Amino acid sequence: MKKTTKALLFLKKNAVYCVLALCILAIGLSITVAVIRGNTADEMTNAGIEQPLPDDENEQTGTTPEPDDEPVVETVTFLMPITNCTAILDYSEQMVFNQTLNRYSAHMAIDFFAPEGTQVYAVSGGVIESVTNDVIKGVSITIDHGNGLKTVYNSLADGEYVYIGKTVNKGDVIGEVSVSNKQEYKSGAHLHFEVIENGEKIDPSKYLVISEK
Repeated sequence: MKKTTKALLFLKKNAVYCVLALCILAIGLSITVAVIRGNTADEMTNAGIEQPLPDDENEQTGTTPEPDDEPVVETVTFLMPITNCTAILDYSEQMVFNQTLNRYSAHMAIDFFAPEGTQVYAVSGGVIESVTNDVIKGVSITIDHGNGLKTVYNSLADGEYVYIGKTVNKGDVIGEVSVSNKQEYKSGAHLHFEVIENGEKIDPSKYLVISEK
């Protein structure tokens, strides 16, 4: 009992020193742990080991992995529908004079002069979508090339070379030039060539090699 009392009296008298000693001990332990962690990190860096960032730091960087390869965009180039041809009337969204109809109208196609019977080629591979024979417009063939791209070949002699649903390759013969388009017969024998992109007629020069026109 006396020993316990003496111990309590000792603690009361030296309480401040005891607390101070505990604080010094805690600080010493903290410093020791920090030094050990620092040495470990340095050793990993020197060894070439990359230390992972915490999740929140990864999010803050805002970086995303880059794809290895960028998508390749294929450039579409048409073959000329007639060899050694000459354009007698270019594409125009403005009004141009039609000597056959004796009036002005937009000409959303390119007319290529060629003697009657000249072979007409598919400018690119695709599927025959339609073959029509109109009393006024003459014989027309439409090829669907996919991806919203179509070509129309008008003022042909007939549609005997192809049929609806037939697959054609680039350069295949699909018809012959004639004067079947009565709306342009005063222009003589020629091919009336149209390009349709996503449902809209566009300038065929976008896909034709201009130097060959």
